[in-house]
Amino acid sequence: MSRSLTSLAALVLALSASACGSGPRPLVAGEDSCRYCRMTIDDPRFGAMVMTARGRIETFDSIECLAGYVSSQTADSAPRAIWVADVEHPSRWLDVTRARFLYGSTLHSPMGRRLAALDAAADVEAVRLRLGGELMSWPQVLTLVASQNAPTTASAPAAPPTSPSPKTLQ
Repeated sequence: MSRSLTSLAALVLALSASACGSGPRPLVAGEDSCRYCRMTIDDPRFGAMVMTARGRIETFDSIECLAGYVSSQTADSAPRAIWVADVEHPSRWLDVTRARFLYGSTLHSPMGRRLAALDAAADVEAVRLRLGGELMSWPQVLTLVASQNAPTTASAPAAPPTSPSPKTLQ
């Protein structure tokens, strides 16, 4: 019996370790909710995740919610890692530093600012030509969301989109 108890303990330990993974996990549409605005995540193509300073995984329904959350963190609470879903391949997660962002395309993101992430290693110019919009870097996204008065609390509504030129953000 001690052998089965040892096996059970090993199984519980293995499951616990896998639950605290070191990377992003698939978003579950209709079940996961956004850490920032609290909306249920309906379209994983625009999703994002962070690993908090304490190692917890938080989910987001849009890049603009992610940007609002990241901007609100202090240096002590800055996320360990930030990932965005590749809009062309939603099950593929990109480190935010490996992504380019499409702003103002024909895509409609959940919070209305029309931001989508693309793998910087892909032919992002071809995607931009197909979908429209302008390409941006992560620092430009942070500046854009701040300039559009992103909600400062989880319950505040998103501001309507405006059209500042990303070229002025460079």
